Amino acid sequence: MDIGNLFCDHQKMDVSNIKLNNITQEEVFHLIVEKLFANPIFSGGALLSIAGFFWYFVDWAWSIGNRLFRERYFTSLELTNENMTYRWVVDHINRNSKWETRNLSVESTLDENETGVSSLKHKFIPGLGNHYFYYKSRLVYFERTRDKRNVLVTDERGMNFNKRMETVTLSTYGGSIEFWRQFLDDASKECLDAMDKGLAIHTNRTDYWEENGNPKRKRAMETVILADGVSESVYNDVKSFLTCSLWYHDRGIPYRRGYLLYGPPGTGKSSFIAALASEFGYGIAMLSLTNKFLSDSDLHYLLNNAPKKCFIILEDIDAAFKNRDKKEENEENKNTVDSSITLSGLLNAIDGIASSEERILFMTTNYKEHLDSAIIRPGRIDFQVYLGLCTPEMTKKMFKRFFENVSEELINKFSEATSKFDKSFSPAELQKHLILYKDSPEAAIEHVNDLC
Repeated sequence: MDIGNLFCDHQKMDVSNIKLNNITQEEVFHLIVEKLFANPIFSGGALLSIAGFFWYFVDWAWSIGNRLFRERYFTSLELTNENMTYRWVVDHINRNSKWETRNLSVESTLDENETGVSSLKHKFIPGLGNHYFYYKSRLVYFERTRDKRNVLVTDERGMNFNKRMETVTLSTYGGSIEFWRQFLDDASKECLDAMDKGLAIHTNRTDYWEENGNPKRKRAMETVILADGVSESVYNDVKSFLTCSLWYHDRGIPYRRGYLLYGPPGTGKSSFIAALASEFGYGIAMLSLTNKFLSDSDLHYLLNNAPKKCFIILEDIDAAFKNRDKKEENEENKNTVDSSITLSGLLNAIDGIASSEERILFMTTNYKEHLDSAIIRPGRIDFQVYLGLCTPEMTKKMFKRFFENVSEELINKFSEATSKFDKSFSPAELQKHLILYKDSPEAAIEHVNDLC
């Protein structure tokens, strides 16, 4: 009996006369299934569902098997862009390894040569996703990911910022801790060698450090003209400090050193620090205290996590703090409106119980008298240096440096001409004048009154 026709014609038939005693439930089920699969739409959908389930099962089994295999036979190394070695590793892979990918990221920089001509340079690095490269004849898998939770974050101070978290995961078959240690040593050595060839500048972005472009050209000590004995005394003190860490540790003295450079504007405070850093193969970490979103905890974190082998500079410290003893002149002198840093927060960050060691800190100010005495007491500031306006000897040195083959007669003539002025001038003002007449020492002497 055709059950399908029976169902279709049930309204026309007298079902009370039909006998189903000989049809089992199993036969009814098979007849229904046969009719359903005879329908091309149903059968196609069923096959797709079965194929999808099968593919899902295969993918799931592959993922589980691959993960178990990697956990057992692979070693991995994970780095985030919060780690200082993150950029070193990416650059090392880019320079020395044969990596294969069709997914690229580009970093562009604007360089300027000695003639002032600018050119745009591009550097390609592996983009987000999976790649592989060869290191010491070993295949290494390289996955670069970016956190999808990159959202606009508002902190407790009301500051909005994007948290761009990136992760690099490296893995290789076999391997060992020693393999990854050698890999990191090679990457860091290349970066440190590059730093030795240039002056790395780091700046703070509220609560983290960021390298400010490519390393700058190093500056020689002799290019910064100071009064006799000043540069030598600071240089010798820094050199002594860097060579006696064990002496500090044996005596339980925190291994850190603080310097204050003070004097009128344009006397070479920042230039001198750059020359010192260049001489010792250090970089510079410039910390701005006038950022109104910078908190005490941020400052403490920045000082404790400053880039290695860097002089930390707090420029124009007087712009953030005034002398507490002058309340009668201005009640708000303790802290300018542009800074959220408290005086106690700064003092604790510099030499509190949780302060970092192996640190060289420079402060600069144009107005030492505005500084609170607590900031510059011994232990926080160990060496104070005054950088003043041009003396006759400084004027001669700078004139001779600009005009290498100039005669002693012209040098003395220029010095005598400038010594007749009623007011002194800064090295920056003198440099501006000499640059203007850099092609003619006679013209520099002739127009010396422009310095007035």
